[in-house]
Amino acid sequence: MSKWIFASFVGAMLAVLSTTCGAQNVALYGELDAGLAYVSNVNGNPQYRATSGLIDGSYWGLQGNEELGGGSRAVFRLERGFSATSGEDFNDHPAYVGLQSDALGTLTVGHQYDLIHDDFAPYTLTGGTGGTAFAHPFDNDNANNTYLARNSIKYASSSFGGFSFGGMYAFSNGAGAFANNRAYSIGASYQGGALSAGAAWLHANGRGNTADGAYDPVVLPGLNTDVFDANVQTQNTYGVGASLTMGDFVFGAAWSRSTYSGVVNIESGDASPSVGFSNYEVNGVYQLTPAVSLAGMYSYTKGSGAHWNEAALQASYALSKRTDAYVEAIYQRASSGAPAVINANDPSSSSSQLMIATGIRHHF
Repeated sequence: MSKWIFASFVGAMLAVLSTTCGAQNVALYGELDAGLAYVSNVNGNPQYRATSGLIDGSYWGLQGNEELGGGSRAVFRLERGFSATSGEDFNDHPAYVGLQSDALGTLTVGHQYDLIHDDFAPYTLTGGTGGTAFAHPFDNDNANNTYLARNSIKYASSSFGGFSFGGMYAFSNGAGAFANNRAYSIGASYQGGALSAGAAWLHANGRGNTADGAYDPVVLPGLNTDVFDANVQTQNTYGVGASLTMGDFVFGAAWSRSTYSGVVNIESGDASPSVGFSNYEVNGVYQLTPAVSLAGMYSYTKGSGAHWNEAALQASYALSKRTDAYVEAIYQRASSGAPAVINANDPSSSSSQLMIATGIRHHF
């Protein structure tokens, strides 16, 4: 009797799942990225290490939609990052649910990318082919998506002749402290044949002041060659970029400006000077053969009393539609007294740092 009940229960569950899956479109996807790297100087010593996520980061995800009729649908996205070498989990990917309309656009709520990611980052190499190590110093403009907005509601328009726009608001979730660790962002982009362009702005108040607000603290350069975690009372980041496709070559250029005021060193509790960064980048991607892609960039960052020059090259070879191998080299040189630190590394004890890495990626 118990076997019959169990079989009936399993059959009923399968019927429910079949009905549910029939009404939804759900996809499991992700990427694993692992390799080896040499870094010339990390706290005064050369470093040889296994790496995970030097381009896109390793992650898995579920994404889907349910048709509601009339050109509208419910949508969701759930991703989780992790290290393919250590197994450590990272909360650096989006999770949201919302509604989408062919005519009106998409409205979502959750843990999400800001408009810097959507409308500016694609014109930098870190926001595209290059990946993590190609970020501007300290990822000061968030082009590499170092942080996502918690408690956020976001709107993305449909495309109107190639033009689209959007906005995001991230709540502080603080009772009686509405603006303490809240943020908002707007952006727009244009996709028109060979030419694409975009611009975005991000503003944050009380960043890092609370654990459950919009954003975590930010990493900033300190005195000499050190860096520190900071709470910031006001952050403004602007970015403008464009790309031009000419046959197998894509040329890109980007400019961004980030300012941080009301800076407090989390470890010491001391106030620190306000700091600003202006980033200028030119980059290119060349599809040498159907299997071989070459990419390179140069960026100059002018900070408050310091500057950084960074150059990088990358070559990738497609072993199949889902698997590729890559090699890359990134060199950064800072002005005297400023920390040289290629993104995802610890600082150099000198004014320069070189990273040479290779890896393999698999998409599923």
